[in-house]
Amino acid sequence: MAEIFYIGMDLCSDFTQLSYYNDIKREPESISQLNNKETYMMPNILFYSTKTEHWYVGGEASEARFNEDGIIIDGLFQNLKNPETVHVAGKEYTYKELFLMMVKLHIDSFLYRYETAVVKKLVITITEYNRDLYQLLSQLYKIMDVDKECIEITSHLDSGLYYIFNQNQDLWVNSVALYDYNADGLNYYRIDISRNRKPEIVTVTHEDYSSQMNLAKYGNDTHLMDNDFARIADYEGKKAYISAVFLTGIGFGNKWMKKSTNVLCQGRRVFAGQNIYTKGACYRAVGGEYKEFYDRFFVETKENVLFDVGISLGDEKGTFVPIAEGGKQWYNTRGSINVILDNTDKITLVYRSRHSQTENQETVKIHGIPKRPNKTTKLSMEVEFDNPNQGAVIIRDLGFGKMFPTTNKIYRKEFNI
Repeated sequence: MAEIFYIGMDLCSDFTQLSYYNDIKREPESISQLNNKETYMMPNILFYSTKTEHWYVGGEASEARFNEDGIIIDGLFQNLKNPETVHVAGKEYTYKELFLMMVKLHIDSFLYRYETAVVKKLVITITEYNRDLYQLLSQLYKIMDVDKECIEITSHLDSGLYYIFNQNQDLWVNSVALYDYNADGLNYYRIDISRNRKPEIVTVTHEDYSSQMNLAKYGNDTHLMDNDFARIADYEGKKAYISAVFLTGIGFGNKWMKKSTNVLCQGRRVFAGQNIYTKGACYRAVGGEYKEFYDRFFVETKENVLFDVGISLGDEKGTFVPIAEGGKQWYNTRGSINVILDNTDKITLVYRSRHSQTENQETVKIHGIPKRPNKTTKLSMEVEFDNPNQGAVIIRDLGFGKMFPTTNKIYRKEFNI
């Protein structure tokens, strides 16, 4: 019998972390390296052994490079746009091919531990949306030989929310603070909950402190770093009543926090962990009860769509039929419906606010379709987004079977809300 796995992957420039959902513990569990049980951070490098004719990844690649002859390949993130190819064992590889190979091997290095492992869902979380990286990762399902729907790509922010809202509710009874201190510097997120309406609203405030606080600035001066972080934590802590603080990122890896710990712990619970994002992605992979907070709350972030896109049926009730529903990241917001025109050549598009339920409407006239009997023109309507506020409705003539073949006409109506 196959063993089913829900996997979360935190894919960063230098390291990757994995977690899987443990059915017994009913929570995500981080995956350590086979050759080093004390770390969950797997370096993003490949090594091809000319002796064994075998590819290694992560910690095994780091170890094999010192024990065997072969070719080490790193800097894969940095070389994604590099048009040059890499020659390995008589084959030419693009950096994009090697990158996808690396991602797959990270997953395989875990699945190899089980005889009949099957990936039910894989959610990959990246720092923030990047079109080139998103499009490349969207092809991963092909080399993993799984259905396209088995793989999703999300952001650190979304994964952080999934993690926080799947902790004990007493931790987020008030505002929650998330500090992310990575190689590029410190970023701060405050998650606030407005409980005076239904659905309740979660808003995320972001402050970029990377110019004030970054690893390159301090060198070995952890005393100055501690003082600077204490000042920032004190300033942000006075803006709202915060019930819990989460710390993540390699910048928090060493034990340098003394003064800042005293500031953070004043009336709050503080948690530090490098695996917040991978575990949040794993919760998203499982879905079900773990995504219920998205049903309870309307989540406002800089990347979420705050309105629904649909059509009006034009009846007395003004019935609204959604094509794409807001409330999630714009790059993961899409939808489609088919409609049959009933004695009209016009469609009323509706953009409905998730907050106020107020609507913007516009009418699109379908030109260039030959005259057909009533209810014999079938159209498909799809919605795609370019950012949280802009996108397009794509309308295609489907004809009506063999009697009224399609004209293959496509209409694109752009919107900016």
